[in-house]
Amino acid sequence: MIRFGIAGIPLTSKGRTFVDSVEDSHNLGLNALEVQLLRVNIEDRPALDYAGKTPRDIDESIVVNVLRMDENGNYLSVGIDTVIEEDDIVQELFWNMAKNYDEIAEGGELAKELDVQLSLHAPYYMDLLDDSEMGEKSYNHLKWSLIIGKGMGARRVVTHTGFHKASKKESLNRAVKVYSRITGELSPSSGFPYVAVETSGKSEVFGTVADLAFVAKKVKDIEPIMNFPHIHSATGGSLRDVKDFEPLISEFKKYSKGDLYAEFSGVEYEEGSEVKLTAIKHGDLKFETLAEYIVDYTDNMTLISMSPLLEHDAQYMEVIFQRAYSRRLQKRHAVRKQVA
Repeated sequence: MIRFGIAGIPLTSKGRTFVDSVEDSHNLGLNALEVQLLRVNIEDRPALDYAGKTPRDIDESIVVNVLRMDENGNYLSVGIDTVIEEDDIVQELFWNMAKNYDEIAEGGELAKELDVQLSLHAPYYMDLLDDSEMGEKSYNHLKWSLIIGKGMGARRVVTHTGFHKASKKESLNRAVKVYSRITGELSPSSGFPYVAVETSGKSEVFGTVADLAFVAKKVKDIEPIMNFPHIHSATGGSLRDVKDFEPLISEFKKYSKGDLYAEFSGVEYEEGSEVKLTAIKHGDLKFETLAEYIVDYTDNMTLISMSPLLEHDAQYMEVIFQRAYSRRLQKRHAVRKQVA
């Protein structure tokens, strides 16, 4: 099965909530949605008002962590599977698409009912390779994304990795360390989504095909994600013919978690770096070419439009795929008639 979906709220959606985006995606004929964890604020506050409740009982915000004082007076994380005590500190996440865990769960249940497969994209600015405050902040954002992703039943949380360190070896070792830590703490075996690491479109950002393959071999619960416009940009426009997609898809298929997940749009690039994403009809990365390859792809695949035209281009991809598939069937039928 090939699923088509979008990254974000449909442009034509009148509502701006998570529940609205699921329903509107379904009404547009789409069956995948990459929810965007954008415009979030995190606040630390004394937990006195919440004492006796669990984080999932709170209506006003999404509590993503509870900090509790140890015998030495240090506040340490005790997670969210706990009853909050008076002296605790809670870390609250305020998100414009859902205000509490009940709304997150409601959107997830609706997605199951409507057969809209969910994924979640962590905040876009991430620098997980940084060994100072920014690295820990990015790690926490990924951690909270996984908690919310679990709450909605997302299969994967998509993330960028961050900027390269001083050397390629140092970057790779740091990436393995960080992703081993997060998948050990919030494991898919405990019901959390897979961490889906996205390819990069800029030379200074970690995420070549080789980078992600290296990490995936070392960390089994990591899923490398094909962002076709990023790969096309970083390789100077290498995805032009049907044959160009075959080795790429074969490599990522080795590490896919149930379905091969990919993001697509048009793109402008120069000197090995992405300049901007465009509508799918623009530029030299053609979906028609990819469609000619995936008509013969026999496993499950999810294609997410990240084009500025979002749902229009998701629907366009599906139309192009169906046309390519029809042509393939007609050719097979003609061959059978000749043989007969």
